[in-house]
Amino acid sequence: MYPPRVTFPLIATAPLAAGIILLAMSGTGTTRAAEPAADGTISVVVDPAAAAEQPATGGAADLLSRALEPLVAGGSPAASPLAAAYARPLPLVEALERSADRTRRLWITQAYWRVSAAFALLRWSTEALDRLELIAPGGDPHDRAVLDVATAAARADLADARAALVAAQQELVDLVRLPAGDPLPWPIDRPLAGPYQTHFDTIFANRPATGRIRAIVRMLPAKHEALEARAAAVVAAHKAMEMAEADHAKAQRPIEAVTAAHAALVGQQREFLAAARAYNLDIAEYAMAVADASMPDDRFVSMLIGTPIQWRPQPAGAAPAPSASPVSPPPAD
Repeated sequence: MYPPRVTFPLIATAPLAAGIILLAMSGTGTTRAAEPAADGTISVVVDPAAAAEQPATGGAADLLSRALEPLVAGGSPAASPLAAAYARPLPLVEALERSADRTRRLWITQAYWRVSAAFALLRWSTEALDRLELIAPGGDPHDRAVLDVATAAARADLADARAALVAAQQELVDLVRLPAGDPLPWPIDRPLAGPYQTHFDTIFANRPATGRIRAIVRMLPAKHEALEARAAAVVAAHKAMEMAEADHAKAQRPIEAVTAAHAALVGQQREFLAAARAYNLDIAEYAMAVADASMPDDRFVSMLIGTPIQWRPQPAGAAPAPSASPVSPPPAD
């Protein structure tokens, strides 16, 4: 059985010690998108009725959001055994609070984003296998052999993705100190895909910054540009794959064109996830240099993501949420 549907209560992130309120918004049925600043000085109030309806703010954000949607149990034979992966939703702030050691924030946050990327890779690996299994090889035995090679490789990729997810989850479990008998965690907070405002000149006006932190500040804009370009490449590769499939079905292209387009799509998806992971790991490292141990965990999280998700299980028999949540656990078989 899965936990009850998660709901989004009113979320408000308070300004931090830097004392400059950069942006304040109130929810009036809709909420404008806002990106977090490195000093945490963003105040975001989300209308709970509209929290599940917020549109993505850009190509990378939209792609990342869709990649992190849970696999629906029963949707495909490959997905069904993975349903238990969503049994333990874990917000980032809970992961930090459970540790009770603020010196471990960077390790926990970076492990959290690695698990998130592993979930996305698992989803895309599942979709890749499903996509190949729907391709009709035609009457040529050569076509069947070529497609068998691609399908077997996709099965191996999916198995590798499962193993990588378990390894990443166990690392997070050990850092957060979750009970050994609990299901492995599902990170429900989404990594940042939009631009990040460091406010470096203000924050470090009267304090030293290491060379590493200065490098991160200089690299983040380029890394965000790369992330958006990688997202565009994934979209283009997906379109190329669909065109190759359609042409092959009309006997206008060989099966090799389809498998090559499939491999290109898989490669671009992996590059996109690597870029997203690297971007958020650097943001976490920068935020750790800005924050001190006295900063509460929820404020630290507000430096990393715009609107952290605070899920609460509904009592048994409670009415479902008014709108479907994008991070609600999939239904059981």
